[in-house]
Amino acid sequence: MSNPALQQISEHVYWLPPAKPDRPSLCAVVGARHTLMLDSGASDAHAREFLDSLAALGGPAPDYVALTHWHWDHVFGAAEIGVPLIAHQETAQRLAVLADYDWSDAALNARVASGEEILACARDIKLELPEPRTVRIARPDVVFDQALDVHLGDVDCHIRHVGGDHASDSCVIHIQPDNVLFLGDCLYDAIYTPVRHFTHRRLFPLIEAILSFDADQFIEGHSPAVMTRSELVDLTNKMQHAARLVEQFGDDEQAALSHADQPTDEDTIEFVRAFIAGRSLE
Repeated sequence: MSNPALQQISEHVYWLPPAKPDRPSLCAVVGARHTLMLDSGASDAHAREFLDSLAALGGPAPDYVALTHWHWDHVFGAAEIGVPLIAHQETAQRLAVLADYDWSDAALNARVASGEEILACARDIKLELPEPRTVRIARPDVVFDQALDVHLGDVDCHIRHVGGDHASDSCVIHIQPDNVLFLGDCLYDAIYTPVRHFTHRRLFPLIEAILSFDADQFIEGHSPAVMTRSELVDLTNKMQHAARLVEQFGDDEQAALSHADQPTDEDTIEFVRAFIAGRSLE
């Protein structure tokens, strides 16, 4: 199966959809004076594919890269791009840790055994970067705390820290005047924990923050389609409904699902299970 093609989704935004093994969405925001790339890819090859595709469509190469969070599939390509890197302060701290890691299969296996690494992530790293592998971890040139605005000429990118269960350093990028919100992985459940989970205390403020942006297109890290606002509202309503069911019925998954307001689908089942898993962490 061929990889997805880069596509222009608005006047200033080019989007490369996610691909196997775990390549996330990448974007370029092209302004009159500068171009900002959103996330850097899972490898040098992933980053190079993006850059070559952008050039083929006549888009100027990135002048900067902004990261949404520290996970490997979003940061391994930054050194290949070779331009100033923008990241949240916690992302910068995490990258410093990754820079000291041995990335051989043996070291990955040892970190999986110790609980430092996830088996699925180790598997995907091996697929994306077969041995012998070289992983170059770029260090951020611009580090921010809560927010940073990047002006590209006729378009502005507003980077905001939003946190969440998936990664506490998660940031979103709001692109105006295009009204596009780049979400990264912030709406996904926590993965670098003993059990994958959602928590009410992290997810509800995150949803409120995301819906406060004036956007009508929403790009998730690993979704094959750009969401409309109504699709995002439907998704987050399911999440909140699942959280309330678990709050009412506790660990009783069957009771929670049987009292759902509408016929349960796969998403609702997964959300209920994730909130049950997160109950002890509230």
